[in-house]
Amino acid sequence: MERPAINRREGSTLAFSKSDAAKILNTPAEDTIEGLRDRAILSVGLQVGLRRAEIAALSVEDPHQNRGFDSLRIVRKGGRRDALAIHPNVAQRIRAYLEAAGHADDLDGPMFRPLSHNRKRQESRRHMDPDAIDRVLRKHAAAIGLTRGYSAHSMRATFITTALENGATLDDVQRAAGHAEPGTTKLYDRRGYNPEKSASFFATY
Repeated sequence: MERPAINRREGSTLAFSKSDAAKILNTPAEDTIEGLRDRAILSVGLQVGLRRAEIAALSVEDPHQNRGFDSLRIVRKGGRRDALAIHPNVAQRIRAYLEAAGHADDLDGPMFRPLSHNRKRQESRRHMDPDAIDRVLRKHAAAIGLTRGYSAHSMRATFITTALENGATLDDVQRAAGHAEPGTTKLYDRRGYNPEKSASFFATY
């Protein structure tokens, strides 16, 4: 049997436009714990580019200051530890959520926690499941009319594309994404996809 052809020039993950990403970031409510949590999650995804499992694994002690910059400790794939400087907006949203949620002093505890308990009365001091990060993204994407094809990984593709588009070097974006090879980072780069320039729009009869 022949192996199916695989497009290694571009991945299949959908990315958000800049305007849609901005709308999603500001969709969650600012006056509820759930809204503040979701605002922080979306900011970590869209402005730091972490994988959903990396977001879910964050602990309260992971935000810190390094050489005067807000930074975040991360556990990468395979358990490798890393640290990144983060956008001030991300740090502010994390602080606002932790203060409202009341566990800012639980340093070795989970940062993002489930807000509802199931019938088994699971302990509230537990990390969100990575699938729940997907649900958070899809909920707020749907709120602005994007209901199909998007996942938490779309935040990662959007981050990579936007950072490169705004002048970040491939090396720096590769490090932020935690990729071993630059080719993997390039798979997420959607700068070459310009639907507004489609030849179809010129085929007017």
